[in-house]
Amino acid sequence: MYARHLLALLLASTVCTAALAQDGVFHILRGDKVLGNIDVLRVTKGDRVAYSMISYTSFNLVWDQEVRTVARTSYVGGRVAECLTTVHVNEDLRDSSALRTIAGRGLYVVHPRTVYSAALPDNPWTTARMYYEEPVGQDSVFVESELIECPVVRIAPGEYILKLPRKENNHYIYRNGLLHEIRVDRGWLSLVFRRAG
Repeated sequence: MYARHLLALLLASTVCTAALAQDGVFHILRGDKVLGNIDVLRVTKGDRVAYSMISYTSFNLVWDQEVRTVARTSYVGGRVAECLTTVHVNEDLRDSSALRTIAGRGLYVVHPRTVYSAALPDNPWTTARMYYEEPVGQDSVFVESELIECPVVRIAPGEYILKLPRKENNHYIYRNGLLHEIRVDRGWLSLVFRRAG
């Protein structure tokens, strides 16, 4: 149960995270084995930009498990207006978070108990945007799965560490401004999300 929940959180905190030509697929790898894929999509219409990351993973940690994640983030006028993340493990909802704009303010909901109203995020950077743009000069991003802002640190040209809660980190690697892979290490479980093709 703990391993299943941890992998679900791991995928949600990552998936959840420049040009339309960059739309495509990332393979989810553990070692050399492909466990699944993340399909990423960005659609721009006027002052609205919508990002979508949908993943499916199948693996065995003591028993067979299927993990499906959905992460969607919408911008209006360059600001985050809505986001949603869900994680299902073997058809059961394990985690979800959502932000909606109501009367100019944000309604924040984190499954299963947290609901509050607050200002919308000021930071225009999110984990969704990091799939499409290198966060040059940024020191933090809004993490949709957590509904909070988290530090991002440049450690080398084209390489960044996103510092998540619970002392967890995701390592983003860009090549010529294009996201190549995300390395996720949670101690006993290490995954790589690598661009296909």
